[in-house]
Amino acid sequence: MTGTLTEPQPAATAIAVPMAEPMSESVRLNALEDMHLVLLNPGHDHLITAHLARVHATGRRSKVLDVGIGAGTWTILLARHHPFADVVGIDISWAEFQPPVKLPHGNVDFYTVDVTQPLPWPDNTFDLIHVKSMVMDIPHYPQLVQRLSGVLRPAGLLILVESELSYVSALGPPSDSVVVWSEALRRALAAKNTDADIPRHLDSAIADTGMFWPQFYFQEIGCPVGAYMTGSKALQKAGAIQATVIRASLWRIVSSRLDDGPERQKLEATLDACANELCSPTSRYLQRLFAVYAYKRSSWSDHLLQ
Repeated sequence: MTGTLTEPQPAATAIAVPMAEPMSESVRLNALEDMHLVLLNPGHDHLITAHLARVHATGRRSKVLDVGIGAGTWTILLARHHPFADVVGIDISWAEFQPPVKLPHGNVDFYTVDVTQPLPWPDNTFDLIHVKSMVMDIPHYPQLVQRLSGVLRPAGLLILVESELSYVSALGPPSDSVVVWSEALRRALAAKNTDADIPRHLDSAIADTGMFWPQFYFQEIGCPVGAYMTGSKALQKAGAIQATVIRASLWRIVSSRLDDGPERQKLEATLDACANELCSPTSRYLQRLFAVYAYKRSSWSDHLLQ
């Protein structure tokens, strides 16, 4: 095996939050987790529960990998709800990790793993792999999908969940400030070998591995910025959450994801105008969320028994 598994270390000091953006990163991450679950469920949880139940019906425990856990909320929630699943949560930074107060089943472990490098597990290890909101952190995202496909068991379930990094308006072309922000971000990411269009092409990234059944479940949801979609309780709730974290999310992109340079300077200069436009009571902006659920190929006789 290549790579190393190391226990996460607590942050030595608290992160200094700029006065311009008082929301802490852990609060932002937990809010986004709530928003994603509101948008993706009930289908998201149903697919996971049904898949793990099929594994457990064979008489063995399942193994789950959660990639890029952030505050660890989803990892811990899954471990609590599925006592027969052995859950592994990995990340490269533990500054925002919130250790669980109680884990009744003792079925979760956390490790420091750099997923841009060869993974430290043998092939066919995990029954389910969950990846969410990693597009900003991973150059060459399709290579990550390829690596994860190798450590997924035959008939295993791979879940990719990513949001577009740009915003669309339901009222027509976006404003100049939103366009300037989006174009500057796209150029800055391209300089770091990160494709801003990856969220729209998750299905292609999976298909290109050649390891998955061509039929898979796909969700594309427009998450409003603001609670203006009153015809849907889920969209109204998700939009309200999105509006509370949008400025912090834009700030996070600039402050911790991009190197110094002209594009970062342009993003800093347009951040307030972009955030104000997105959250304006008269605006009707959406951010598209994409989720793909794909099963790794296996023969019928080998299904879940490899």
